[in-house]
Amino acid sequence: MSRQTINFWVLFTISIIISAIIISVFVKALKVILMVILVLALAPVVYLVLRLLIPGQKTVDENDKLKKRH
Repeated sequence: MSRQTINFWVLFTISIIISAIIISVFVKALKVILMVILVLALAPVVYLVLRLLIPGQKTVDENDKLKKRH
């Protein structure tokens, strides 16, 4: 084998390994981005459902405040 052939195969295998690493990092980043988008999209829905299910303190109306003063 000539030196050029060995250089070709070495560079070819290194480029495949580097490409695989870059693709795996890109896929992981996409998963994280997708998870963040889904969490941000579902957070208001979950908040509203929990607000309906869990009874909270009733807010005081302005009319109630005025009635209490007199």
